[in-house]
Amino acid sequence: MKFILIFSLAIPSAIGQIATASIQGTALDARSGKPVPAALVIASRTGAPAFSKNTRSGGDGAFQIQGLATGTYSLCVQVPGDQYLDPCLWDANPSTVNLATIQNVTGISLKVTAASVLNVQIQDKQNLLTQPTKDARHPDLSIGVWGPRGLFYPAHRANGPAAAPPFFGSPATYSYRLAVPRDITLQFHITSHDLKLGDAGGAALPANASQQAFQHATGDANPKSFAFTVLGLLP
Repeated sequence: MKFILIFSLAIPSAIGQIATASIQGTALDARSGKPVPAALVIASRTGAPAFSKNTRSGGDGAFQIQGLATGTYSLCVQVPGDQYLDPCLWDANPSTVNLATIQNVTGISLKVTAASVLNVQIQDKQNLLTQPTKDARHPDLSIGVWGPRGLFYPAHRANGPAAAPPFFGSPATYSYRLAVPRDITLQFHITSHDLKLGDAGGAALPANASQQAFQHATGDANPKSFAFTVLGLLP
């Protein structure tokens, strides 16, 4: 009976050690080396079963993610606004940490790269973007860029999907934004299955789509911008 009692007490002790590792480090600006506060740092374990935890960096850029099980973790950094790039989205080799045993890994430096901001203006004279389709959907409008690894990065509407419609039928201009890397050739893309699109001057887009290569080089004064017009509804 004594042996059985000792064995049963050892089981909960082992279970309690399953997720007691931690990762501690600092989020830093890759160019200046200054700390980046309020960054959302996400540790995601590769392989199965999927597992992730996150925390916010402090005013000094420091962070600590606790309660991690053993495994290899990719470290992603999401900074509020469009000032920095998330390395897990744009970097082919984001920072990783291997927790081979229950341990506390310290001294990790997560360097985030400053981004350029792609601006896209959509003039909607008939306010069609605020009107539901026949099947009660928001009108389809795909805006974004194709990156160097063949991934599509959608732009977000800067004035928000819940923005109030214009007063008295006045035309609306919607702004879309996307944080993009500098010094890399990207492919801008816009298309819609519901809306007839035109360029800034109102000329209809061939095949109702536009794809253009662009790059914002370091030292360029202004970020890249595009402008388009909603001409009407597609039949």
